[in-house]
Amino acid sequence: MVSQETSRLELLRLLSIFAALFFGLQWAYESAAGSVIERMMIDIVTVKPSAYLINWIAPAEQVVAQGHRLVSPQATLSVLNGCEGTESLFLIISAVLAFKTGWRHKLIGVFLGALIIFLVNQVRIAGLYFALRYDKSLFYALHSYIAPVLIVAAGAAFYYWWLRWPARISTNLIVNR
Repeated sequence: MVSQETSRLELLRLLSIFAALFFGLQWAYESAAGSVIERMMIDIVTVKPSAYLINWIAPAEQVVAQGHRLVSPQATLSVLNGCEGTESLFLIISAVLAFKTGWRHKLIGVFLGALIIFLVNQVRIAGLYFALRYDKSLFYALHSYIAPVLIVAAGAAFYYWWLRWPARISTNLIVNR
């Protein structure tokens, strides 16, 4: 049986590693403001796929990625630092790497977590574009409250699933013997 003191120390270790990783990643990314790294994350990794997604959903929109902006004949949406989902990405990466588990499990967690955050953020940006285009009053609520909560909730749900994943595999191996 694990003592209460050991549990507290383990939780403190997890929180310390999580905080150090998260703030380190945030600091590194903020230090890259205005650099090719920031431009790549916003213009290439975020805006271009968003334009593709919007045009896939509604080809008549004719959205074009122009640097950090999604431009169509009907609306223009600027994607700036903070809109590319890095904070949520850094939360997932930090939480996965801080957890005491094997490196294979961690690498799978970082890859799948990053993919989920990327996909949810793409849906968020497409939703923001459509809100700006069709219902500007909805845009503010989506941008400020609803979408950020949904991204964090998606990350938390993934993390919960990822934490339980090895237990399910172990259970399945024992049951299937």
